[in-house]
Amino acid sequence: MHTAESKEMLPIHGYEMRKICGVLGIIQLISGLHLVVVTHRNFVGLIYEEPIWQMAGTDLIPLTATLTHLSEAQKEQNAIYLSMMRQVLDTPYFYFSYGLDLSNTLQRTSNNAGGGDVRGYFMQSDKRFVWNVGLAKQFPNLPKYILPIIHGFVSIKDVTVNGHSLSWVLISRRSVRHAGTRLFCRGINSDGDVANFVETEQILITEDDCVSFVQTRGSIPLFWNQTPNLQYKPRPQLATRQDHMLACARHFDEQCRTYGAQCLINLIDHKGAEEVLEKAYEATVRALGYPLLTYVSFDFHKECKKMRYDRLSLLMSQIESQQELFGVFHTDPTGQVHSSQKGVFRTNCIDCLDRTNVVQSLIAKRSLEQTLKTLGIFKPGQKHIDPDSQFEAIFKEVWADNADLISVQYSGTGALKTDFTRTGKRTVQGMLRDGLNSLTRYVKNNFQDGFRQDSIKLFLGMYNVREDEGLVCPSPFTSDATVDMRKRMVIFLLISMLLKRKFVIIELLIILRQMSTMVLFEVAVFFVILLYPTQYSIKTGYMLIGWGVVFALTARFFRKHHKDFVDHPKLNSKK
Repeated sequence: MHTAESKEMLPIHGYEMRKICGVLGIIQLISGLHLVVVTHRNFVGLIYEEPIWQMAGTDLIPLTATLTHLSEAQKEQNAIYLSMMRQVLDTPYFYFSYGLDLSNTLQRTSNNAGGGDVRGYFMQSDKRFVWNVGLAKQFPNLPKYILPIIHGFVSIKDVTVNGHSLSWVLISRRSVRHAGTRLFCRGINSDGDVANFVETEQILITEDDCVSFVQTRGSIPLFWNQTPNLQYKPRPQLATRQDHMLACARHFDEQCRTYGAQCLINLIDHKGAEEVLEKAYEATVRALGYPLLTYVSFDFHKECKKMRYDRLSLLMSQIESQQELFGVFHTDPTGQVHSSQKGVFRTNCIDCLDRTNVVQSLIAKRSLEQTLKTLGIFKPGQKHIDPDSQFEAIFKEVWADNADLISVQYSGTGALKTDFTRTGKRTVQGMLRDGLNSLTRYVKNNFQDGFRQDSIKLFLGMYNVREDEGLVCPSPFTSDATVDMRKRMVIFLLISMLLKRKFVIIELLIILRQMSTMVLFEVAVFFVILLYPTQYSIKTGYMLIGWGVVFALTARFFRKHHKDFVDHPKLNSKK
């Protein structure tokens, strides 16, 4: 793999020359226009002899010489917008190619053959998956200079199966439509776009053949939300006064036009908090009555409880006939098409991350094994990849990496259940890792994702900054915003006293302050750490009872005032 390249900076006629890898576009901030460029890249691999690159460094070059025309408040607000841009640009990973359109599947590229746009790959790309489409709006007359980038995951591996040299590629493309973070971006919008929509393409390239197999994932196509409120897992709420049928119909109209038939695999729970979504989704699909839609509901947690992941074979058997019907896209080096993919599996769980990736990897593996058999790469009678082979290990590792990256991009942490994807079985170590990731998700989703959600809106052009913002027109980043941040971030841990041996109390401290016209609550969270005293006394019991009462009051306070502590988005409207 190539390492990140160093770039030279040479002064020429008073100007600073910079060597860059590509231009992403221009963004308008308070201080003026900024040119967004790629400065470093890492080599990923070759597809059809075309290099694929991972974006490894970027820069925002101001096209305004000074900031003297800005007030101090505007300078601070401009710095926030710059940090938002860097927040998105630093999210792993963006990919690009100078000679291959990464936004389109091989089948779409083949269908569009001969209709290429002379203005470059940006114009012929699938804008659903081009993440700098908003930055390109300031470059309307120079599209051929725009380098289209996709966000998601790309892996290119050279492998050997039974003496045959193959190139195995996995590409996941995240959609820019209804894009956002895990709990602030759920369900569908009125245009029929769903949250966390990802197109994943598996490609197998041999000397004589190229085979592509596509799957999609996306949030349940109904109006629903799961707004963070300091609870560990907020209860999903199905929206009322919304036309679910119309939005869902728009979604599947586009999906069927783009991919053909749809097998809708719903992996959410049939009982508990997720039940309302499962019933509403099934009822809506039935009411639509589309002949190209097949609804398959599989209660993943119930069926696979007690780490019985072998029971996923029940689901695989249920969808086997659909997979044979959908087929794959198969072409040879001359461009002759031997078969086309006629439909896709659209898989979802509540987040479209963990359970979804497990099932998608199983579907992809079966497609891959069928292809290896069809191409004559498997030996006579062989049906599966050798479980002890290097290719089997690579396949599992890559699909687990795919899960982790898509999860980081949406939820802020790596995926859950990847121990099964990597090893083929559920492990205690994997469950402990999942617990840590779940806790990290909780913290990020409640206290950081408002900023991340705003950053995505700004980057994608869903919010437009005005030069006079904070001066003529109001800014979303006022002094109140600073106060809100303090309320969310300040947590006091006060060690009160040491009683007897190894007994430590961290008590609650609630501070009430008057700032401007509002009362701020700065809440100190407490814990009792009881380190196995040699003997217990009535005093110990009283202290524990007192701790419990204060803990209950604190929990009630947090539930009542959760809106004061959760990091909510501020860029809620497009100007």
